[in-house]
Amino acid sequence: MDSRLFWLALAAFVGAIEGGLIAGILPLISADLGVSLGQAGLLVLFYSLAYAFGPPLLALLLGGVGRRRILAGAEFGLALCALLMVLMPFFEGLVIIRTVLAIVAGTYTGTAMATAAMLAPLGQRGRYMQVISMGQAIASLAGVPLGALLAVNFGWRVEYMALALMAGLAALALYLKLPRGMRGDQMSIGERIRVLRNPAIGMALLSTLVFMIGSSPLIVYISALMTAVGVGYDALPLVLLSGGIGAIACSATAGRMSDRFGSRRTATIAGLAVIAVMAIFVALPHAPPHLSLPALMLTVGAQGFVVRTYSIAVASHLAHLAPGAVPVAISLNMSAFMIGMAVAAAVGGVVLDGYGAIMLPMIGGPLVALSLVIWRLVPEGEPERTA
Repeated sequence: MDSRLFWLALAAFVGAIEGGLIAGILPLISADLGVSLGQAGLLVLFYSLAYAFGPPLLALLLGGVGRRRILAGAEFGLALCALLMVLMPFFEGLVIIRTVLAIVAGTYTGTAMATAAMLAPLGQRGRYMQVISMGQAIASLAGVPLGALLAVNFGWRVEYMALALMAGLAALALYLKLPRGMRGDQMSIGERIRVLRNPAIGMALLSTLVFMIGSSPLIVYISALMTAVGVGYDALPLVLLSGGIGAIACSATAGRMSDRFGSRRTATIAGLAVIAVMAIFVALPHAPPHLSLPALMLTVGAQGFVVRTYSIAVASHLAHLAPGAVPVAISLNMSAFMIGMAVAAAVGGVVLDGYGAIMLPMIGGPLVALSLVIWRLVPEGEPERTA
């Protein structure tokens, strides 16, 4: 396998820590800056919107820039934003900085995933994209729980200081280790629009959007779900660790499953499993008190596995449907992913404040079911031929 994937996965590890940790530390930020938990969710809302729309627009400006510079520059931008978050004393300023952070983080992830897909031999896109996902999953397994432990004991700003240092070192490694000559995305606006006009692509993007609206509130407001289940906030590192275990298991298997069984079938099975996990969340408050924490950890671990499996399978299928425009197809899917998360953060905050945390999976389950109905309308496409 191409050694360049290692450096791409290494930097993805750092960015995934920030993205995975924010949901767990929202209560710390709300207490520090004097806002409600629902208001703190604006950090996720604006981040998600910027992640959705910023990277595609930035890609138009960076069309002539090589991938090495884009990847290293985006990682350095993440380091700078993390440092500014440490220094920002106002919540509104924090929202603005994290919005900018979303653009550079999304630019990195989209470029890295598209680069992996383009480097892959025929029939192995899932495996190559899985390597980038592995870096993100290792972050969920090790970086996010350790970051939560650091934040709970020493404050959320200390955690962002550590992130700034790691991202800066990762940016330097990318610049020094990645080879020159990897051309950037040079597609015109018209070519990008033609990709979006493909009915199969549009249907897949709609499925991703609805899926994320239904499934994301359980991720964004995990601390509120912990309270509803009767698990104390001090157990946050353990809960996030279980999610990381599920994510690492997914990254070790999802790409191969997609290649072997077909991305369309793999995504369908994963979506059905998400609905089952939501039903378990609804039942968790009725578990015996001494089983609340282990039951929650098992459920969060299963969630980490099936949600990521769905995402990898959909991304692989989009690369299959648009082989001549892989970067654009994946970027559009990321946009749909993050728009769904933004809607989920906004709607989920209202539901949380008005009806309680357990209502989140009760509303989310039917939405995920609807996304699967849409997904089944996406055509198979032409089968790939391996050499």
